[in-house]
Amino acid sequence: MKEKGEHNNTIIKLDNCIFLGKGHSGSVYLMPDGRALKIFKDPDTCKEEYRTLERLKNGPYFPQPLEFHNHYMIREYISGKNIKTYIKENGFSYELALKIINFLDYIIKSGFKKIDVRFAHIFLENNGSFRVIDPRNSYTRKKSYPNHLIGDLKDEKLLHDFFKVLEDERPDLYKKWK
Repeated sequence: MKEKGEHNNTIIKLDNCIFLGKGHSGSVYLMPDGRALKIFKDPDTCKEEYRTLERLKNGPYFPQPLEFHNHYMIREYISGKNIKTYIKENGFSYELALKIINFLDYIIKSGFKKIDVRFAHIFLENNGSFRVIDPRNSYTRKKSYPNHLIGDLKDEKLLHDFFKVLEDERPDLYKKWK
């Protein structure tokens, strides 16, 4: 199946790329041209993630999909600091809690079945943008409680602060998740 953005002639030399990390689905590299290369273990997972990114490409949170290939995709590189590092350097503010809440609201309105995100997948760019690098299982796995996010906030001793903002801004979600 030919996907929009698919290119059959892309040659990538991994020796010229910078390894960024490895996750459940595969490995990610920074290409010399500034784009991100994600190599998947399973081609079906690659296709699913590419389609999810295509569906969300006009939104503010996820990387733009650029090319799809059987076991890999090329997409926008998300720079900045991981949220855990950001919090250690800048603290956990009301504004940051609002960014998390706005993201959760966005994925609910986008029809996600999985209402959750891990700290490992959240980055804050230098311009203040809140970005998420992995939309895995967003439309296939039903999960209405953000247990990974809540667990990460609890581990960092920030859950109380987050819930105070959630109660102020989204009392409906607060009642549901508290």
